Amino acid sequence: MLTRSHSLLAALAALALTAAPAAAVNLTLEATNADGGAKRVCVGLDSAGEKVAGTQNDLVWDGGCATLRKDSCAAVPDANKPLHGNVPPSLSNTYRALVFALDNVDPIRDGALYCCDFEITDATDCCSVKLDHLGASDPVGNALATTAVPPQLCLGGGAAPAAAAEQPPDAAPTDAGGGTPWLWIGLIAVVVIVAALVATRRKSA
Repeated sequence: MLTRSHSLLAALAALALTAAPAAAVNLTLEATNADGGAKRVCVGLDSAGEKVAGTQNDLVWDGGCATLRKDSCAAVPDANKPLHGNVPPSLSNTYRALVFALDNVDPIRDGALYCCDFEITDATDCCSVKLDHLGASDPVGNALATTAVPPQLCLGGGAAPAAAAEQPPDAAPTDAGGGTPWLWIGLIAVVVIVAALVATRRKSA
């Protein structure tokens, strides 16, 4: 039984990496004021009607005018999905975030997923923060095409700069550098498949 489950897991993970993406979902950006003059940036989900079990993104900011407050990134409680994130040592000014649960593959509700606080260190017309390497998976591990709305924020005012045009709804996931996004989508797919297998075993026990 264990071998069969492993085979199923491998097959589904491979399918997630090769299957054509479904309709695009959106990861959203919103900036508000935080304590001490900091800016709070929240990443959210607009599922566009899709069932989304997990998401992944890189949050990238302009290190010349902003710094991430240490240990400030946290999941929004009512999203009911934990945040698994870190600052990759090989990437500058980047927070890599995965939002998923190990014990369930329930669809995530639309709205804010997690927030991070930034200190503004230099006044500028646009201290930018953006999303990169976007990914999402449905409850059975299928990759969902994902876009950023807006593609970029100016932390000074929370608005998208005029030069940043929104990607069309059917755009491919962003991949401006730092690795292949589908590898991270595959990781999410494996996690949600494992969660589904665990849930099935609990029901049959």
